Amino acid sequence: MVKHVYETLQAEQSILDITPELEHKVREMLIATERKVPNFWEIDTTESIYVPVDDGEIRVYHFEPNNPISKRPLVFVPGWGGTEEGFMDFYEVIHDKVECYYIETREKRSSRLNRKRAKMDMSQKARDIQNVINYFELGKKDFVLYGTCWGGAIILQGLIDGVIDAPTIIINDPMHTLWFPKWFLRYVSPILPVFVVELIKSIVKRIQLRGMKEEVQRGRAETFADNAEIWKWKRAADSVKDFELFGNVSGISKKVIVTNGTKDKIHNQIDYPQLAAELPNGRFIYMKTDESRRERLMGLVSLEFCKVNKKDGVPPSLAEFERFLHRNE
Repeated sequence: MVKHVYETLQAEQSILDITPELEHKVREMLIATERKVPNFWEIDTTESIYVPVDDGEIRVYHFEPNNPISKRPLVFVPGWGGTEEGFMDFYEVIHDKVECYYIETREKRSSRLNRKRAKMDMSQKARDIQNVINYFELGKKDFVLYGTCWGGAIILQGLIDGVIDAPTIIINDPMHTLWFPKWFLRYVSPILPVFVVELIKSIVKRIQLRGMKEEVQRGRAETFADNAEIWKWKRAADSVKDFELFGNVSGISKKVIVTNGTKDKIHNQIDYPQLAAELPNGRFIYMKTDESRRERLMGLVSLEFCKVNKKDGVPPSLAEFERFLHRNE
């Protein structure tokens, strides 16, 4: 048993090896996307739309290009702590090239919810995503559904529940469980009133950031903590203290493409080929780059998939980055 686990870990580590030539190619592809663009939430042509969901509304940014080079639209689901500012590198890549529906999930400050009744569990958030797809009648079209970090976890939960459907599904760095300390989620948070959490917010923030050395990732986490609406954050965290994807995705029949390229304290790279291998129709694309370019890489992958149709599968520009998965028989 120990030998089998060791061999499995070795196989997963080898998946995360990349030749200098491919690493150079990733770098050149990313450099080619660099340009100046306006803040997407401030552009007159960007629509800010509130979509009805259970017990409230969530905000969706819709931006449509004047000169599209894509063949299909993108539905993008950022992570739990994602803010608009944090995804400007992503937007820089797709600006005026891809039609995009950028979904702000219900735990974010922008949502308008019935505080007494609103649920914050993963299944509810997954239903919200499908509500957005239905609201814009995207089910009648070919489109790409792309979720990153906690957004990817929500999509997988929706596939487990059978409530989410999309022609092409991509998840980047999906979180298999909430990365916040389990001892706090299990034993401390449930007994703390919201007003107390507000008072100790700085302590919670320090727990969250402890040991986080990557400058860009730390900046993201600090922005999340500073902008969190506490009652939403607390209810969402309490509802997922036992959430775990490993061991629970083997029943998903849809093809799911898992992508990764960076690592940091929150995102353990070995998790992603493991999760892709547990998915019966999972595939894994690895494009190694620096953590500071994580969001730009998301934009690049999104753009390349939107430039092809569902029937085309993995775009030729990304095909050489797909890795063989080690699956336990």
